[in-house]
Amino acid sequence: IACKSGAAPLRLTFSSAWPTRRPRSLWTARFSASDAAEGGKPRVVFLGSPECVNVVLRTLWETAESSSDFEVCAVVSQPPKRKKKAITKTAVHSLAEELGVPCILTPETAKDEDFLAELEAMKPDVCITAAYGQYLPRRFLEAPRLGTLNLHPSLLPRWRGASPVQRSLVAGDDETGITILYTVAKMDAGPIVVQRSTPLSGSETSPELLDSMFKWGAELLVQEALPQVLSGEVSMATAKEQDEDLVVKAPLIAKDEGKLWPHNETAMQMRNKVRGFTGWPGTTLPIACSGSAAPVQGVRAKVSEAEVVPASSLPAAAGLPVEELFFVPGDDDRKPAVGLRSGVDNDDNVLLLRSFQIPSKTEVPAETFYKGYMTEQAARWMRPDEEEKLTPKGGTPKKPKRVRQR
Repeated sequence: IACKSGAAPLRLTFSSAWPTRRPRSLWTARFSASDAAEGGKPRVVFLGSPECVNVVLRTLWETAESSSDFEVCAVVSQPPKRKKKAITKTAVHSLAEELGVPCILTPETAKDEDFLAELEAMKPDVCITAAYGQYLPRRFLEAPRLGTLNLHPSLLPRWRGASPVQRSLVAGDDETGITILYTVAKMDAGPIVVQRSTPLSGSETSPELLDSMFKWGAELLVQEALPQVLSGEVSMATAKEQDEDLVVKAPLIAKDEGKLWPHNETAMQMRNKVRGFTGWPGTTLPIACSGSAAPVQGVRAKVSEAEVVPASSLPAAAGLPVEELFFVPGDDDRKPAVGLRSGVDNDDNVLLLRSFQIPSKTEVPAETFYKGYMTEQAARWMRPDEEEKLTPKGGTPKKPKRVRQR
């Protein structure tokens, strides 16, 4: 696959799921090495993959198309994957095709020798990354004349790593922000070009916050960071160094982190987990419940749309065992919810949940869950030992056996 005329083909490695014949239009680009001659526009290569960074590519492309400040000469994204019988490209890959980006590269790894040779032949002035998803080797970082910039959705050096937005919300941070920094060999440790902060209201979820941070970051990139770097006003040597004493890591999220534990987590801690883990891995609550007069069973219900309110504002909770769930009718300001009290909150706060999904069932609003699982018998949250005893294998509730009447 060639992105420049007269060059050796770029060998890209695809999974065995990829069909033998590939449409040439997906991979053949219209890039010419002669475009890199001195005196031309500064050349920008963008690297990204998920849908939340589409706004960065679109903003870069539209800015380049409406000005003579720079050009987007290539886009690099994760390789397509097979999902069932379909081949799925990343959101950034699809957008790059829609925009008509002249060169689209999808190497299996950024260490691929042919990919690196192709990048070097383009002679980029700046590379820009946003949630690309691969480690960039030193040879890559040496290719762009002015360095590589990265859009990172946190206030570095706080939350260095793969999950900054989720970790920030789960930790209950009262502010966040966007950082545009130079990429170096150490993850998220380069000097800072631009950084802006914004307060958090306590209602944001990670998908919403990711979208808004990258939208904001795209604007800062084309209005401040990129002009400063292209003009020479800011360089790797003059950008602000990070304080290593303030580093907080944001490692990848494990699926089990989405489990809520009301016996030893406060209502606020559980709310923050729901906010941070919305989307993936989601959050689950251990509930003992029954939709009939049959004995209760243990389930891990997926829950979302969380809010914390003072217990004093909910008379319905008064006098109930702390483990028992209760229904909170809606009003002009709030939708109906199911409330629970934490085992460690001293009855100060109540966690309201407005969406439930029992395993193998569809997601339903709180009022529907209440009518289906809380009217015949009380539902309650479980401690770990009780969850182990009451939850069927596989986590899916068993239907009660019907007894034939004689």
